[in-house]
Amino acid sequence: MKKFAVFAALACGVLATPALAQEEKEFEGPRAEVMVGYDRFDAGLDGFDDSGNAEDIFYGAAIGYDFQSVGLVFGVDGEIASSGNGAEETFDDGVDSATVSLEDGVNLYVGGRVGTVVGDDGLFYFKAGFAHTTLDLDATATIGGVTESESADISFSGLRLGGGYEYSFGGAFAKLEYRYTNYSDGDVKADGQSVDLDAFGDIDIERHQVVVGVGYRF
Repeated sequence: MKKFAVFAALACGVLATPALAQEEKEFEGPRAEVMVGYDRFDAGLDGFDDSGNAEDIFYGAAIGYDFQSVGLVFGVDGEIASSGNGAEETFDDGVDSATVSLEDGVNLYVGGRVGTVVGDDGLFYFKAGFAHTTLDLDATATIGGVTESESADISFSGLRLGGGYEYSFGGAFAKLEYRYTNYSDGDVKADGQSVDLDAFGDIDIERHQVVVGVGYRF
């Protein structure tokens, strides 16, 4: 009878193990989140000593899916975002004038991440993927009493690398993340025409972001 009791206890332990493992998978399944943070945009052009930069608030939303196995997490992300970054310059010689403005447009990202679970509720992760952003260029000029306006869309694509820490509260989660983006390809579209930015020389565009996010895992 004692042997049977010991065997029964061991059997119950083995049967309970998968259930416990399932409960510990805090980072598995589909998720959705909103983000806000700091955004710095640096741009430089070969042949010019000065480089331009802008910094402002960043905001966006993302969806993703994670799979957790043996303390490791593998996932995919999709994000849409923008920022308050922009600039405006006015030129006026007392007779003619012109105003040029540049504003951040839609930022898109798709990529993957891999991480390691720390404790029961923490996750350190690394991410990489494809990033695409647009800038809205508007120009208005008054010359000889005649005012005309033009607009153009400037787009860039490149590689994003990042890393962060995520903490699970059960269904909900919060995270802190740093991302670096290097844009290596771009073009300008205006009046139905498209011009590759390489025609103006080598353009060096980088982006640094520190964001916090909160979301829910379904």
